[in-house]
Parts: sequence; structure tokens; C-alpha cells
Amino acid sequence: MKKNIHVISRIFFLLFYFSCSNLFAYDHQYPESWDELQSNDGWVMIKETDRVKIFSKQLDVSPLPASRAEMISNVKMDRLVDAAWLIEKSMEVFPNAYITNTGIYHQRGDTSYTAYQVIDIPFMAPRLYQFNSIRHGNNIHWVKTDTINASYNPDELLLPPVNFGSWEVVRIENQSKITYRLCTDLGGNVPLWIVNQANQYNLPQLLIDLEAYAQKK
Repeated sequence: MKKNIHVISRIFFLLFYFSCSNLFAYDHQYPESWDELQSNDGWVMIKETDRVKIFSKQLDVSPLPASRAEMISNVKMDRLVDAAWLIEKSMEVFPNAYITNTGIYHQRGDTSYTAYQVIDIPFMAPRLYQFNSIRHGNNIHWVKTDTINASYNPDELLLPPVNFGSWEVVRIENQSKITYRLCTDLGGNVPLWIVNQANQYNLPQLLIDLEAYAQKK
């Protein structure tokens, strides 16, 4: 009898485990345009500073062009990725990104969490970004999630309908190459020229701020 109870309990545990696994797998599904964002084809360089290159590419999923930023750094790869992964400290890591609130809803081990950020850009209504993040070695992927309860948004902030992107850090000889990719639709009525101007300033600063934080840690 005890043996039967043990077997039944184990079956229920396995069913529960696989149900949760399928739920999380579904929650972390990548959008159809993910591969296109990650591809190096089709990008047009729109700005180059002394350290950062900014590229643009139109994807069907958003009226706004996707962005890619690249920079070479002397900081070690693991420090850069660790800094980008610290979502709860993103206001310190990215002090010029207009982040006013941030945190983690659900932590799943060391390589996955569901998190949020409130971004309040001047002359625009604040936006609440809710997303799943996964870390694969020196790569971080995030994808907008629709599974968050409305109670997490008591101020009824705008929720961008599209938001996914990645951080990637690779070794180039004795240096690190940082690549940041983003596809988003801010929602609301935002003129394209404002978005383009913001990206051309904010994206280079984003990478420089990441490097500065990682360097001092």
C-alpha cells in the first residue's frame, strides 16, 4: 500500500513539474521577429561616435525601427554581462536611461526572472515595461510578457505592446565587444523623429554607462 502511495505521489509530482515547465517555456517564447532582430543582415548605420556605432532596421512587428548598438571595451566580459543582468540596480547601472522604478516579480534560479521597469522620458508619458529575462552565458535575452496581473500596475501606466531585445558580449582578441539590440513599440502617439533623436543620444550613453559601472565593480 505504501509503495502504491509513493508511486502515485511521484506521478503527481512529475505531472506538476512538467506542467510548470511547459508554463514557463510558453511564457518565454520568442516573438516571430526574434531571429530577424538577431541577424546581422539588413542593418543601416545611422550614427558613429568615437566608440559606439548605432544601426537601424525596420521589422514588421513594430512601426518603430529596431536598433542595434556596438562598442569595444577593455572591461572583462563577465563583468559587463553581470552588470547588465542586475535589473534591480538598473537605475545605478544606467543613470541616464530615465528609469524611475525597477524590480523583479519572480526569480527563477540564477538565469531567469520576470521583471519590470518604469521609464519616464521627458515630454512623454511614463511607460511600464514588463518582461522575462533569460541569461545564456554571455548573452541576455528579454521578451515582453503578458502574464502579469493588473494589480502590478496600480497607476495604470502605458504598457508598450512590443518590447524584446538582447545584450551580447563576445571576446575580440584581448577586448570585449558589446552588442545591444532592441525592438519596441512605445504605444501612444510618439513622433518618429523624437524616437530617432532619443536613440541616437541614449543608445551610445547606455553602453558607456554599462561599461563605467562594470569597470568600478
